[in-house]
Amino acid sequence: MNKYRVLATPYLIWMGILTLFPILLMLILSFLKIRGFDFSTASFTTDNFSKTFNREYLIAFANSLKLAGLATVFCILIGYPVAYFISTSKISNRFSLLLVLILPMFTNLLLRVNTINRLLLPEGFLKNVFGISLNYSGTEAAVILVMVIVYLPFMIFPIYTVLEKIDPSLLEASKDLGANNFQTFRQVTLPLSLKGVSSGIIMVFLPCATSFTIPYIVSKG
Repeated sequence: MNKYRVLATPYLIWMGILTLFPILLMLILSFLKIRGFDFSTASFTTDNFSKTFNREYLIAFANSLKLAGLATVFCILIGYPVAYFISTSKISNRFSLLLVLILPMFTNLLLRVNTINRLLLPEGFLKNVFGISLNYSGTEAAVILVMVIVYLPFMIFPIYTVLEKIDPSLLEASKDLGANNFQTFRQVTLPLSLKGVSSGIIMVFLPCATSFTIPYIVSKG
């Protein structure tokens, strides 16, 4: 046990510096009235918390939750079938399908968002090449669409991981007992994959709810 504690020490120190310290610093600054980092003129205040209950902040908070919730729902509706398709495809094809999902994640988030946003512009790539004019730029629908495109892999991978680990003998036993494919999916596959869905919801909803880059870029058109 002591050996594992020693091995975990660098990780705990790293997490403390990069996670706990910034959170503690933000908590301290939230109670201070300060300009920049000039602590010589700092004074205690609770105005920062009282402002959060102003109408404009509450509306912004509600909109963030609404957009994040809708994006998460669409990610589930799209991500689950994709994850199921990948998990049931030939092993030789899974690598290629997963690679298609992974490669965009190596691209900078700003670059991805800007690229997708350019496609949505009325005079963007789709209009110039295919003659398709989209008027979604700057709308809530555009923000949700970009969020879904950007964070969809974070829904697919947890679901795929759980589906891929389901024991095939359970599915065979269900069919031996007379269940058809839909009944097997509803009574066996779906319940066993809910952990992956819940993980995907967390991994999609939280970054969508706290995202600043996507609404800022897309809303500007």
